[in-house]
Amino acid sequence: MRFLRNQPARAAAAGAALALAAVTGGGGAGTAADLATPPDVRIDAPQSPPGDRADHADHADHADHADHGAPGRTRTSTVTLLTGDRFRVETAEDGTQQVNLLPEARDAAGGTFSQFSFGGDTYVVPSEAVPYVGGTIDLSLFNVSYLVRAELDDERSETLPVKVTATAAKAEKLPATSVSAMAGDVAKAKVTKKDADGLGKLLAQRWRGSDGAATGTLPGVERIELAVPKGAPQPPAAPLGAGTVKTSGKGVRFHRLTIDAIGRDGKPGVMLGAVTNVADGQLANFGFAYPGEGKKSFMVPEGTYNIMASVLTGPATDLSSQMALVTKPEVRVSGSTTVVLDARAAVPYRANLETPPQADLQRLDAFTFLRTTAAGDQSGVKPAGLLYGLLWKTISYPPNGNPGLFAIPTRPVTKGRFDFLAMTSLAENAVSGPEMGSTYELLFPYGGAVPASMTHTVKAADLTTVRSVLHDAPSDSGSEGPVNRHNFAYLPWGWTDFGYGGQPVKGERTDYVYSSRPDQVIWQSIMGPDRGARLHGPRRKLLPGQVVKEEWNRGPDVPSNAATYVQRAQHGMLGTADSEVRDPLRQVCVACRQGDLGMVYLQGFGDSDPLHFTEWGWTSSELSFHRDGRPAFGTGYQKYAPGPESLPLLPHPAEYRLKWTTAHEATPDSPGTTEWTFRSGPQDAAAALPDSVQCADPSMPCSFLPLLFVHWDLALDHDSRADAGRSFDVGFRVSRQEHQAAPAGVTATAEVSYDDGQTWSEPKAATRKADGTFTAPITHPDYAEAVRWVSLRVKAHDADGSTVTQTNIRAYRLNS
Repeated sequence: MRFLRNQPARAAAAGAALALAAVTGGGGAGTAADLATPPDVRIDAPQSPPGDRADHADHADHADHADHGAPGRTRTSTVTLLTGDRFRVETAEDGTQQVNLLPEARDAAGGTFSQFSFGGDTYVVPSEAVPYVGGTIDLSLFNVSYLVRAELDDERSETLPVKVTATAAKAEKLPATSVSAMAGDVAKAKVTKKDADGLGKLLAQRWRGSDGAATGTLPGVERIELAVPKGAPQPPAAPLGAGTVKTSGKGVRFHRLTIDAIGRDGKPGVMLGAVTNVADGQLANFGFAYPGEGKKSFMVPEGTYNIMASVLTGPATDLSSQMALVTKPEVRVSGSTTVVLDARAAVPYRANLETPPQADLQRLDAFTFLRTTAAGDQSGVKPAGLLYGLLWKTISYPPNGNPGLFAIPTRPVTKGRFDFLAMTSLAENAVSGPEMGSTYELLFPYGGAVPASMTHTVKAADLTTVRSVLHDAPSDSGSEGPVNRHNFAYLPWGWTDFGYGGQPVKGERTDYVYSSRPDQVIWQSIMGPDRGARLHGPRRKLLPGQVVKEEWNRGPDVPSNAATYVQRAQHGMLGTADSEVRDPLRQVCVACRQGDLGMVYLQGFGDSDPLHFTEWGWTSSELSFHRDGRPAFGTGYQKYAPGPESLPLLPHPAEYRLKWTTAHEATPDSPGTTEWTFRSGPQDAAAALPDSVQCADPSMPCSFLPLLFVHWDLALDHDSRADAGRSFDVGFRVSRQEHQAAPAGVTATAEVSYDDGQTWSEPKAATRKADGTFTAPITHPDYAEAVRWVSLRVKAHDADGSTVTQTNIRAYRLNS
């Protein structure tokens, strides 16, 4: 069987702002641009347009800094390419590399190059060589990792050995090239590194002065290849089929694409953004480096391009600069092409409440936008990519003076996909902390184009009201209160946790959410308690005017009975979206049998709401499993993350016992233990699951494992405390996993301990109430330091013989 694991669905392309993390004239393989490409190929943006190349000499003094083969240290090499561009290659002990253009190698316009990693090797291709790669020039000549391995770095070789397919006379005419032998029409030659920039000049002059069929060719020269030195390892195969790519007249044609900008003030603009081939982002993917660039040219393969940039009236570091998002989603390049991104006709984005509150409103506005190529590559700012939104200047909030957001309207695309979303978060009085009142999260999914108008007034009747009660975890010490209370929103093309909501006050609060497309947006409430793991609620669509009531972190931690969501919303490094959630409502059953395996997706640290859960966060846990009274396995006391756990079942009906003990790192003195007993056999009835819920292996039917779950329903204050010396009802509910029918004939008893479970009271029968919950009355003793904590234990069983024992040490505290 192939079982589903509830790991995040990794994006093939993370949609990062490709050029924004790059530094003009340099860029290592470890920059944030790595997040924009598949895991086996990393591409860094070109750094600046190619200009007239200035002569520069080889600097032998860098050899003093090289360290080849020293264990446990970074090895530094200098590599001069065929074009004369010189790079410093730093190789760490684990093999990872950083490659940077040497400062003295930059000409007046700044060196321009593209960089990618494949098969563990780093390739650096100067822009003047791009049209020739794969046709006239062998890509291996730009594999800096291999050049170091082959001892062709500057510390060990002053020349590059090449094979030139041409006549001897044509080969000799190539700058810096000397022929040593001929074999037919192939010349064995060497390129002298200190003079190689002359060859780079020739390549740049050729592609500037030609177009169409002549681009990417050298008169009389068919091919320049790396000649592998004697004793050197063979170079790896060309990545991405580069060896089959042909230039003009033989396949792909290259043309000059020039992009200029006009700011909203009518003056030349500064651009931050990306240029992507609409058919395949790996064919061409360039950008404008932070803090912005002016007019810029690229050599690109013939095709259709998406040009997307924030056009500013000044550099991004200038908070007073005005912005406008200008997108040209489909620009055909079949010859030399100039595109002007004109921001003067940009329309403003404004979202307001028809009936605003009396309190001052703090505002946060943001654009998120994603261009997806026909091959699935993505560029832009994802809804969860708040960091990249700051770099693109598509966020307007108090720290940058709330300058407002503007965009040029677009038409729907015909190739690939374009998605555009505007978001506003409002908070009464303050953006976080005890002074923060109600928050308002407003989403405007515009679909496949930037609309002609983005001015909105949201009516009070169209808001969804979310009434919450927030509890702190029980503690002897004071608390700073909950970490946050906010929302995830899932759209067809991304997810976001955008919005205010940090450090709210415990107790009751009211917040509001809104979407202009309620049919498209799925919401999920989130609460970060003062101690312990973040709690999640169910994912659901919300309607205008709907009122939702939620209570968070009330009662001690217990396993959730909520079916596990297959895909998780997860942040990666630097706040970027590290996962895609393409099917947010897809779930897998908590505990189901398939064949002779029980697939169990346990989610810990739920609260009084059976559908609240945490995805991870506990650091100590023990799981044990018995079959017909005999131990089958135990995990030991260690971290257990549901992945899921596979329980080996017997091929005939049998009795089983499953025991799970957890303790969160933030509350180590409050462990919880759940012990289940149940009966299961291979002939059990198939589970009737909704269409959105699947078995672990979706190709096979499954049956429910009849586990019972206990969730406490305790009348605690917002500090998770109860009064000492008074009567108290131990309330709880007993249920089965989500999507399974409720258990029948349930009876239960409750016990209490005031010495952390060392001794327990006599079991007291619990009474079932009309609403299905159970209650067992107890009387708290008078407060004393020795009896300030209350531990609880419930034992329940149903008519089918399934049982559950739920024990929580230090379930709540008594008030003094």
